[in-house]
Amino acid sequence: MERNEDLIVGGYQFATVADAETARQDAKRVKNLENNLDYKAPQNVLAIYNKALENKVFLTPIGFAYLLQIQDHLKRCGVPESKINPIPLNVTFSNKTEANRSIRESVAARKPKVEFKGRFITSVCFNILLIFVIVSMFLISFKSDVPNIINYRRAIVDEYSEWEQELTEREQAVREAEKSLGITP
Repeated sequence: MERNEDLIVGGYQFATVADAETARQDAKRVKNLENNLDYKAPQNVLAIYNKALENKVFLTPIGFAYLLQIQDHLKRCGVPESKINPIPLNVTFSNKTEANRSIRESVAARKPKVEFKGRFITSVCFNILLIFVIVSMFLISFKSDVPNIINYRRAIVDEYSEWEQELTEREQAVREAEKSLGITP
């Protein structure tokens, strides 16, 4: 079981011993940089600051506080703010605050409002066009002479009735020809 003193580093109380140990490592890195860094050369300080950000040297609030001190020093030395990169935080704080109404309102206020009226009208017009196309397809299918899944029964019945009518007409013609020739069946 961890003791409360094992979790406290630099005025911060960490949730786990591993986080506290990481903070102790950050404190050692801060002490080492303070002892060896020449603050009189702002370009060197800026280069070390950028390298620390790039390599993610500091992972805890102890290191972030030191990076913030370096930022302030660089600003006082006249380095333009556009050259000083912001400190990236690779942690989320929203998991505990998403239920907070004021934070939700703040996030919603920062999001751009999207106008849906134009999209809605476009969607309705497109849907009407699609309905027109579908109805046209059905009408073409019903009016077509080519058998398809919709009118195949009617087409087949019509075809057989035509054949039957032709056959009946031919039989009638043959009988008349036989009568005129005097051939009786």
